[in-house]
Amino acid sequence: MEFVQLTSSQYQRFVRQADRVFLPQLPEYGAVRTRLGMAVDYVGVVSHADVQTPARRGQTPRARPDAAILAAGLVVLQPWKKIYRRALLSYGPTLDWSDSAMVDCFFAGLRAHLRRDRRILAVRFNPLLPRVFYHDIEIVAGNPTAARAERQLRALGARRIEKEFYQQSDVQIRYIYTKDISGMSFEEATATLAKGLRRRFHNEGRYGVEVRFLGPDDFAVFDTLHDATVERTSMASLSSASQEFYRALMRELGPERALLAVAYFSPTRYLQQIAAEREQAKARLEVLSQRRRTKACERETAELTERLEALNWREENAREALSTYGDEIPFNAALGFHSGNELLLLLGGMDKRFSAYARDYPVERALFKWACDHGVSIYNTFGISGIFDETAPDATVLTFKRWLNGNVEEFIGTFVLPIRPQLAKRLGALS
Repeated sequence: MEFVQLTSSQYQRFVRQADRVFLPQLPEYGAVRTRLGMAVDYVGVVSHADVQTPARRGQTPRARPDAAILAAGLVVLQPWKKIYRRALLSYGPTLDWSDSAMVDCFFAGLRAHLRRDRRILAVRFNPLLPRVFYHDIEIVAGNPTAARAERQLRALGARRIEKEFYQQSDVQIRYIYTKDISGMSFEEATATLAKGLRRRFHNEGRYGVEVRFLGPDDFAVFDTLHDATVERTSMASLSSASQEFYRALMRELGPERALLAVAYFSPTRYLQQIAAEREQAKARLEVLSQRRRTKACERETAELTERLEALNWREENAREALSTYGDEIPFNAALGFHSGNELLLLLGGMDKRFSAYARDYPVERALFKWACDHGVSIYNTFGISGIFDETAPDATVLTFKRWLNGNVEEFIGTFVLPIRPQLAKRLGALS
């Protein structure tokens, strides 16, 4: 085996055959980063027979055009302290971690390759290698491959950063929560959810709510809702550069792979629903008034009378919302990306002033249904803290995610491998 540089088309061919690749390892991600002015490198491992010869002296060899690529990674070169760089292999590399020789080949080759650029200080990476396996939030088995790989990485000089994403914003997420929906229709998949969520997912369009899938030109709608979440949480707002990047990535991936779901509350639509429900209740009361007064009849009459009073209160609130905010109000959104057999929900936002109208989780339902309708195998709700009690910073979020009846996935974490150890330490590129 030999470490090589790859072309973008070779890397794209490799990714199409890979079992699982997250967003920062997609070739489209690299293409957008390149267009926006950031240096991107594609590297991998091939057999000796697939190395293009002769290689220039002092340069990393390249793979033959038709090479069978055994392992690969997309490396972004992040500017550091103006004149230096830090290499980022986020959620990569993609390789067979049970093959110790391949792991050695990749990382020894990567270090030698990056050392050829005197500006590069270190490389960070966090592969999709499970540390342990879970049923819901309970560990059920360890992963010997992960334990062996971590020992091997430490022997190569890498160390794990002992912080989580909520403690340091540039550390990648280590714990996620996923739901296996492979081969299921929407009805079949919802039948596996917790009762409360199953009931809500069967209600579509209540409270005057409608979910729409928007394109990159409407990204400002999402950003406003994301900012509303930032104001009440410890989340970081999206910079203008991040907004530009996500718009460009949505264009690159297209509407079948980049999904921006937004829930709109329409007071006008809600008033129409209230009026229809009121007429139904009145009609039923008229029927009951003609019947003999039994306990069951009296109980149902009381319930309908109470419902009419509630409808009056709801109508008052809807009219006030219409007068104050207008119609078609965006109040909840999520941004997701379809990669391989997985739908990954990356970011979300909510205007809490209208949270009462999100009781059926309309955005989550729309994305879950989209995943089922498009034959997606894994519904990936993405990041969680990994703390499974009430002290967790995301305790309420995890409570909702567990209604999916899925499983936690825990990866081995974020590692840093020094390329120029002393300089990297002095310039803070190892933390």
